[in-house]
Amino acid sequence: MVDKSDDGHSHQDRPEITTRGIFTASTLLAFIISVPAIAVTVLTYYILKMTLTLTLIASLITLFLAMGFGYKLSKKLEKTQLKDKNHGKL
Repeated sequence: MVDKSDDGHSHQDRPEITTRGIFTASTLLAFIISVPAIAVTVLTYYILKMTLTLTLIASLITLFLAMGFGYKLSKKLEKTQLKDKNHGKL
């Protein structure tokens, strides 16, 4: 029987993922996604006195835009964390 668990790379070559790093990145992304949608909802419904339907439409559009931005930002955070881990080894 052949052991396929070792793919030729040592475990030390892989970047270390910490719970604190995951928590920090997740919290940052959650704020980036949720705060604009909440702000648009409050602004359109309570300040501009728009109907509930228009408020929901504006909030959903804002939410999808923020999710797209959050996706791009998560890719940049991933690259930054990998780069920091690789520089720490040198």
